[in-house]
Amino acid sequence: MLQYYSIVSGKGNKVAIFLPGTGWSGSMGMPIADALHKEFTTHMIDLPGIGKSTGIEGVVTERDMADWLHGYIEKNHLDKVAIIGHSLGGIIGLAYAFYYPKKVDRLILLDIGYDRVNRFPVKMFGKTGYFLPIISICHKLFGQRLLGKESYDEQVSKPKTEEEIKKVIEKFKFEDSPFIREAIENQRSSNLSGISLLLAAYRSNPPKILKTIQMPCLLLYGNRENSPAAAQRKVKKEVEGIKSNQVKVQMLKGDHYAHVQDKRAIEYISTFLA
Repeated sequence: MLQYYSIVSGKGNKVAIFLPGTGWSGSMGMPIADALHKEFTTHMIDLPGIGKSTGIEGVVTERDMADWLHGYIEKNHLDKVAIIGHSLGGIIGLAYAFYYPKKVDRLILLDIGYDRVNRFPVKMFGKTGYFLPIISICHKLFGQRLLGKESYDEQVSKPKTEEEIKKVIEKFKFEDSPFIREAIENQRSSNLSGISLLLAAYRSNPPKILKTIQMPCLLLYGNRENSPAAAQRKVKKEVEGIKSNQVKVQMLKGDHYAHVQDKRAIEYISTFLA
């Protein structure tokens, strides 16, 4: 039986769901929840198999992702929700918007949806991204047994040293704050079912799903201002290729974590949901 772990914040009558990226707990959405607390009650959920939520059994599909989130929404008797998803969490949000459009009032995608997952998605999936192409091929051939026996042990990182915390802050160009430090302490690793979820995301086609969505969508993306010019042009071209009247696009200064790096992200999200 699936077990969900979430933090619920806010006193509003409307409901928002925050889904984090790979390696982070649901609490990564706390600044957004704080900004929305008067109008929204925000549910920040650990992803399945990554953190305290149990994983999805077997070979995971986009439909399985959607059904997993639907299970949480039904369990908590939630009606229409606004979904906010970063990276892997955004792929799950897109899948839910596709399969359960009547349950989604608005969709917010944080640096996801405008491009296929890279062949070696290290920024999105961490070091696992180096091996996903090979794992994906073998997984298709041999199925879930390739990953071995499932374990539902809690995947919580060991306490981090000050040096380790500073390295993460520097790596992602975060502002050093109590929130960021707590988020780093709460970073999650994937168990075996979590890897199956990563494989499903790796094989997904977010831009194709984005074209079909039926509700208003806000897509925030990082302009890669500190990346080589080629990377900046690539992102710009991909974003300009979005052809949907439902999607409003806003550029942020930063990279894959621009919604944390650029304070305007909170303003854009709050305005869109008002």
